[in-house]
Amino acid sequence: MSQPASIHMGHGQMVDIVTVGTNAWELVFSEGGVADYKAPPLAEVEVDAIDTSGRIHPLAISAGSDGSRVQASGHVAGAYRARVRVLHGDHFHTRESLLPGAGAIAPMPGPNGGALARFDDGLDIELNWIDPTRWQLAFLRDGKPTTAPGPATVIAQAVGPRAEDYQIRNLVTETGLTGETLIVGGKIKDATVARLTLKGATGEQVRSIPIVPA
Repeated sequence: MSQPASIHMGHGQMVDIVTVGTNAWELVFSEGGVADYKAPPLAEVEVDAIDTSGRIHPLAISAGSDGSRVQASGHVAGAYRARVRVLHGDHFHTRESLLPGAGAIAPMPGPNGGALARFDDGLDIELNWIDPTRWQLAFLRDGKPTTAPGPATVIAQAVGPRAEDYQIRNLVTETGLTGETLIVGGKIKDATVARLTLKGATGEQVRSIPIVPA
């Protein structure tokens, strides 16, 4: 069942994503050497579709066409990556992967040569490398530098190139060198994607973007 684009969820569990119509995927669960492998309970599976603009689309989970499958429905049109979370015991395993047949996309260039994440209401965040353990996040509104929010309002993750254990790393957010920047640090050296969550009074905005190589 598992193809080269299979997602390794850990403990031998594999997931393959199959497109079903225009607004749904089926996640096919398997394990090598196990016949009739059963999918986890629906409440233990979460799936996001990630489009080429970096927007995140949470999908609704329902029963699949057989016992090894679950269906993920919603805004899948234009998606090129998927984020899958599966409960293993008392904790979730989280993976991100290109969809089967999809290719990586180039970063959107920012004014200082970094990668740009576009948020609502004219707000952009440009990500640039500082060194092998730190990124700078520069905040722009309508293309001009703007005051950065507090470090507690920005959550950053570095995503590595393979859908396997330890490829998704939570980073530490700190005050920047100027009032228009923040610094995020951690294990980023091999990262190919950054996931940025911006907390606001009306909720969270989340973007997942390819980054400029170090």
